[in-house]
Amino acid sequence: MTPENERTTPEEAMELLGIEKSQYYARLKKLGMKAKRDGKILYLDEEQMQLLRDYNQAENAIALIDDSPGLTLGNIPQVEEPAGDERDDIMRQAAELRAQQLAMPDLIKLYLAAGMNESDLPPDLREALAATRTAANPNIKKSAATIAQSMLQEYRSHQK
Repeated sequence: MTPENERTTPEEAMELLGIEKSQYYARLKKLGMKAKRDGKILYLDEEQMQLLRDYNQAENAIALIDDSPGLTLGNIPQVEEPAGDERDDIMRQAAELRAQQLAMPDLIKLYLAAGMNESDLPPDLREALAATRTAANPNIKKSAATIAQSMLQEYRSHQK
C-alpha cells in the first residue's frame, strides 16, 4: 500500500495542476490511467501524479506556443540570424527538445508498464503470457524411451 503522504486525491490533483474536472479525466484517459481506490477514497500514487505533472507541463508548453501572438506568421519580430557556434547550439537544443517530445509517449508507456502486474493485463495478453511460460517451462512427463519410440514410428511411417 502506498504511504498516505504519497497519495493525492483527484480534487487535490486538479488543484495542483490547475485543471478542471473534465481535463483531469481526459488526461487520465489519454495516459491510460485510473485512480486507485482505498475503500471509498480515490487517489493517485506518486508515480501517477508524476506522469500527470509531466503531461501537464507538456500541455502548458504547447499552449504557450499556440497562444503566443508573437509567434504567428507575419508577426515574427526581426532578429539577427545566429551564426557559427550559436547557430549550432540552437539547432542542438531544438533537436534535444524534439527528441524529448517524441520520446514522451514511449516514456509514459514505460512508466505505465512498470506499474502494472499480471492482473492488470487484458485476458488475451494473460493467455499469451501463460502460453509463453508453458513453452519456456515444459512439463516433461515422457521418458526418453517413449520419445524415441514415437520418433521411430514417425520415421517408419515415412519409409513406406
